[in-house]
Amino acid sequence: MARERPEDFKEMELWEHLAELRSRLIRSVLYLVLGMTLAWLWFDPLYNFFVQPVLPIIKATHSEFVFRHITEAFMVRLQIAFISGIILALPFITGELWGFIAPGLTRTEKKAFYFVAPLSILFFVLGIACAYWVLKPAFAYFAQFLNAGPLNFKLYQDPLLYITFVFKMLLAFGICFQLPVVLMFLGYAGIVSSQTLKKQWRGALVLCSVVAAVATPSNDALTMGMMAVPMCLLYLGSIWLVAFVEKVRDRHAYRPSYDTT
Repeated sequence: MARERPEDFKEMELWEHLAELRSRLIRSVLYLVLGMTLAWLWFDPLYNFFVQPVLPIIKATHSEFVFRHITEAFMVRLQIAFISGIILALPFITGELWGFIAPGLTRTEKKAFYFVAPLSILFFVLGIACAYWVLKPAFAYFAQFLNAGPLNFKLYQDPLLYITFVFKMLLAFGICFQLPVVLMFLGYAGIVSSQTLKKQWRGALVLCSVVAAVATPSNDALTMGMMAVPMCLLYLGSIWLVAFVEKVRDRHAYRPSYDTT
C-alpha cells in the first residue's frame, strides 16, 4: 500500500512546474503593466504626493526643480509610474507567488503564512508612512545649510534624483519595518524564542542601528536616527509578539484530535 502523501500536495513533473511558473510570471508582468498604466494616467496626484515633503522648502527658499536634459521630464513620469505600478501590483504578484509555492508547504507552514501575511502588508504600509513623515523634517534639516555662512545659496533640484531618493527612503523603511513579521514567522516555526530575543536585546539594538545606517540612502545622522529608533521599538515589541505567537503555536500543537480513522 502506498504511503499517504501530505494534504493538498500534488506531484508534478519538472516541465509542469516550469509551465506553471511561466504562466504566473506572465500574469505578474501583466499586473505590473496594468499598475504602471493606471499610475501613468494618475500622474498629477502621484507627483504631488512625492514632492509634498520638499515643496514648503522649495517655496520658502525660492528654489526650483530644474531638468538638465530634454528627456528627463519623461523619465520622471516613467519612474513615478514604475514605482507606483509596483506598489499597485504587489498584492497580486504576491498572490501569484503564494499560489506557486503553497502546494509544497506543510499545513503548519501555511498557517504561519496566513497569520503573518496581513501583518506584513500592515507593517510595510506603516514603514512607508513613517518614511513619508520623516522626509519633511529631514529636508528642513538639510535646507538650513543653504543659508549657513555669509553666502545664501539657491537650490536647483533635479527632479529625477529627488524622486529616486524618495523612493529609496520609502522602500528602505518599508523593508525594515518587516522586522516584527520576520521574527514572528521564525517564532512560529520554532527557530527563535521570545526568551532568546529578550536575552539578546542589547546586541539586537546595536544591530538595528547598524542596519539603519546602511539602509538609509542619505547616510546622515538625523535620518539614520529616525529609522533606528522605530526599528529598536519594533524589536522590543516583537518580543511580546513572538511570545503571543508561541502560545498560539503551542495551543494548536496540543489540541486533541477527534479523528478516529
